[in-house]
Amino acid sequence: LCILDGGGIRGLSELIVLREIMRRIQHDEGLPSVPRPCEYFDLIGGTSTGGFIAIMLGRLGLTVDQAIDQYNQFAGHVFSKKKR
Repeated sequence: LCILDGGGIRGLSELIVLREIMRRIQHDEGLPSVPRPCEYFDLIGGTSTGGFIAIMLGRLGLTVDQAIDQYNQFAGHVFSKKKR
């Protein structure tokens, strides 16, 4: 079970922590590469920003690094001061 909280741009910190967790799993299990969260968690969910991250990690099957890249692009549009 992986639960991700909302909180706007602070969602990036959740991804950074999760990246370290996945790296430790790789090390502990002697895996050749860092696993995707969808390969280890039966359920990934969240609220607000956490829900967006959960979709990227669970439904889309992104790696944490891919999700961080996408989240940074998303955050640049959503959380910028300049509104259209």
